[in-house]
Amino acid sequence: MEEFVAVNDAATLVVNSGNYFTAPYVESDVADLPADLMAIGTPWSAIGHTSLDEILTITSEGGEETVIGTLQKRSLRTTRADRTETFNITLQQWDEAGLKLYYGSNATVGVDGLLQIPQSPVPTIASFLAVFYDGDQAFAIYCPKAEIFRGDDVSIPDTDSLASLPLSIRPMTHGSNTWAYGLLPLGS
Repeated sequence: MEEFVAVNDAATLVVNSGNYFTAPYVESDVADLPADLMAIGTPWSAIGHTSLDEILTITSEGGEETVIGTLQKRSLRTTRADRTETFNITLQQWDEAGLKLYYGSNATVGVDGLLQIPQSPVPTIASFLAVFYDGDQAFAIYCPKAEIFRGDDVSIPDTDSLASLPLSIRPMTHGSNTWAYGLLPLGS
């Protein structure tokens, strides 16, 4: 039987720094969670500069509960619909790779160097990794398969702030997994 520890000071998180990574998604050879989160290597690539003020939000849809009963017992069971989560980050790097994450993986570069924005954009499918550092500890969010696409409208608020590309990362189940993403707990 596993012992439950109610208070674990080593399991608190203050994000000092962090980074977001993608790796090419290949159904038969998905990128694994790196063994050393302090030194992320290939096939992972950092997506670039992201907001210091809006680090990460997680939203969810679904999960509605339905109480099912019988004539003899009105509240016999509860069923729950599937729930999907979406991670929202704010990219502040306007290079080709960043713009394609926002505008669609099928955006192309023309001979004039312009990134041509498709009318029917296709989200980027990739493995996704978020790593947040707190001193010598690392907290990670790992998605073997995720859909990355624009999350909200582009924001260019003023001349004193960095312009932003809001991205949504939707974890998706990979292969025969029954889970879409995993968290690496702190303090274990």
